Amino acid sequence: MAKQIKDKNSKQHGFTLIEVMIALAIFGVFIVSFMSGQGYNVTDSASLRRELQLKEYAQLKINELLVSPPELKESLTLRPETGKFEENEQFKFEVTYKRFKVPDYEKLKGNEESQEEDASSSLQKKIFETVKKNMEEMVWQIEVTVIDTTTDYRHSVSTWLTNEKIEVKLDTL
Repeated sequence: MAKQIKDKNSKQHGFTLIEVMIALAIFGVFIVSFMSGQGYNVTDSASLRRELQLKEYAQLKINELLVSPPELKESLTLRPETGKFEENEQFKFEVTYKRFKVPDYEKLKGNEESQEEDASSSLQKKIFETVKKNMEEMVWQIEVTVIDTTTDYRHSVSTWLTNEKIEVKLDTL
């Protein structure tokens, strides 16, 4: 009878040391991957927040320029206008102005060499030159770049402005 009791005790089921070690290794791999994923999420959230702030300030500056545009003159194209936002000194901006450029008519047509022109081609060229001259006077591109001074991250937004003070000139064709 004592032997039967001893046999029952020795046949108890439980985890061996190897099974426990394997379970701990699997749990360790899970915890390491979970924690590194959380770290990446926190880093990505901070980057996304910074990008959203940059975009918000760029849109703010663009809207400000659209509502009250500066006098569009050639001196604006010489160097970018720079400054800081009053609300947040961490961000600075650069505003670049560019004139609208229309390519040469002959290059658009594909024949740069001067050839004999018929009447309709000559008329098309005159119309194109008139439109080109007016467009280059009236349309300007502005690009606003907002820079985070602590990280040097940048976000740029650009749009077109029209010079309301310019009159469309129609040359006699």
